[in-house]
Amino acid sequence: MEKHWWENYPWRMIQTNLREIDMEHINAREYAKQLKDFGATVVTLNSAGILASYETEHPYHAVSQFLHGDSLAQLIDACHEEGIRVIARTDFSKVHYDLYEKHPQWAYRTSKGEIMNYNGDVQVCPNGDYQQKVMFEILEEVLTRFPFDGVFCNMSGFLVVDYSGKYYGPCHCDNCTRRFREQFGLEVPLTDDFKDPDYLKYIAFKKGVTDRHKAKMRDLVKSIREDLCMNNLDYIRSESNTEIGRPQWLYSASSNSRLSAGRKRLRPSDNASVDFMGFRYRDTSVSPALMELRQWQNLANSNCVSMYIMGTLDNHADRSGFAPTKRVFEFHKTHQALYTGLHSAAKVLLLRKGMWQRTDPETAGWIRALTESHIPFDEMNLDELQGKDQLQGITTLILGDLKGLKPAQTDIFTDFAREGGTVIATGETRLPDQGIEEITEVRHNAMSAVFALNENEKSIFIHCADAPYIAPGQDIMLVKPAKTAAAWLHLIDEHPFGPPERCYYTEQSITAAPGIIVNPCGLGQIITIPFRIGAMYRNEGYQNSLNLLQDVLSGLAHVSSLAPDSSPMFEATLSAKDDMQVIQLVNTSGCFANSYFPPLPISGIRLELDFEPGEIHTLNGGTVDVQGHCLVLDQLKEYEAIVLKK
Repeated sequence: MEKHWWENYPWRMIQTNLREIDMEHINAREYAKQLKDFGATVVTLNSAGILASYETEHPYHAVSQFLHGDSLAQLIDACHEEGIRVIARTDFSKVHYDLYEKHPQWAYRTSKGEIMNYNGDVQVCPNGDYQQKVMFEILEEVLTRFPFDGVFCNMSGFLVVDYSGKYYGPCHCDNCTRRFREQFGLEVPLTDDFKDPDYLKYIAFKKGVTDRHKAKMRDLVKSIREDLCMNNLDYIRSESNTEIGRPQWLYSASSNSRLSAGRKRLRPSDNASVDFMGFRYRDTSVSPALMELRQWQNLANSNCVSMYIMGTLDNHADRSGFAPTKRVFEFHKTHQALYTGLHSAAKVLLLRKGMWQRTDPETAGWIRALTESHIPFDEMNLDELQGKDQLQGITTLILGDLKGLKPAQTDIFTDFAREGGTVIATGETRLPDQGIEEITEVRHNAMSAVFALNENEKSIFIHCADAPYIAPGQDIMLVKPAKTAAAWLHLIDEHPFGPPERCYYTEQSITAAPGIIVNPCGLGQIITIPFRIGAMYRNEGYQNSLNLLQDVLSGLAHVSSLAPDSSPMFEATLSAKDDMQVIQLVNTSGCFANSYFPPLPISGIRLELDFEPGEIHTLNGGTVDVQGHCLVLDQLKEYEAIVLKK
């Protein structure tokens, strides 16, 4: 098969979201030269949708009134002359109010028949003719008229909130109402309630609509040109962003990059580091240190770097994040031959529900524990796992509260364990061979219950030995283990809390319900934690939770750390190609509460290998002392890459 341009391409993306006024005086050669000087190899450029950045011939495509600078064609040609690939940015999620008035049947509708009108832009429904027909006509026009290298569609799907965060609920337009009734014989639910079985059917309905829409777009794009790089197919775009009032997530860029790139790093991961603070502050940058940290995280976890700004590089007034970002772009450019073709050498895989990370605290807690324990790992959306061949090289799977698994999925996990792997299943994850004879109770409001260690368990749970009461959080399953399983910890049930005189438990509170069940499965094992220990760590952040997570990983699953007993304030990834391995370290010590500052140097990091290395060199100025199978890095600044040859 012929190699496409994006395969093993040195991906350094700058997404310039142009405001309509930016086209008034834009100079194509200056625009392209600034991108080139910054180190970009790819740019995402506005083209179509809410506004056409060119003189369109389509009657339903609004043309920008500011097209007085250089043309879209000139912008693309200038970028190509500088060796920069150009991705067409489109957004078909909204139409202007005057077009809505002519075609009200295109609009999203609340259960009361109201539209989502935000400053004159009206949200459209994926089941309406605008997205079902008009969108594809406009796409065909823009992709046949202009020599774009790829296409990105922004904000597609069933959107239920506006830019201010106001919630509107599921779409009740005539098309959605009719089609959902035809498919399921039901009315569209009023709210997003995952406990409502009708809403679960509505989720399946939405997935069917979006899957068919994506397939139709793929067929169109590839029929125009096979070498057009398409988002969600040939490359995966995600964002590390912030919003006012939303908790920040230190590992956003690392996690998004791992998930998008895939274990073999066959597709570019375009995890855009968003320059601005949030929708209402699009001209104000986040902290410069955060911009740099995200790029090192992108690089260490996907071999790509990416930045997203409003406007162009020369008219973006707040450039505080430019210099630190450019440093990483220049570093990647210098060493791009090394990063090209690197794939993950991690042996642990974390399965995700397929949602944005901030909505899944159980997964986020495991990401924290693995990262802060310096255990290299990969991430994968559950629906991307189609067979056990995708698990080649993996020794440990983590299933964080994955309810409602399909038989085909549980078969993959069971086969993986039978062939010698370890499966860690938490919360209400149910597997056929996990060693649970009976679930006696499921609670979602536990208040003072704890799981406790016996004295004879402290040699296994060494991190918990001095803190033997484990706080599980509110969600716990009380289970009776099978005779084949080993049971660890025991539940001390609800007991009084309040005045200190009443805060104690009695013998009546002590139960036999275990906190961990380990069941042999063929040559491997399934470890069950019947509560959401990851969510407890993500939400509360106490050492108590991390202790248990680390004991499960090291004491029961026998997972090795690259840097045991080292500071938790750096990330460690392990990559490989040919006869070479690369350890990448990212310093996260600059994160202080919800602020980001330049990181403090970390000295004397001891790395443990499973082989004695041959030739060694570093890329960012560090010095390594070799001590048998161990390496000692003299100092970690913001980032280091250690290249090892066996």
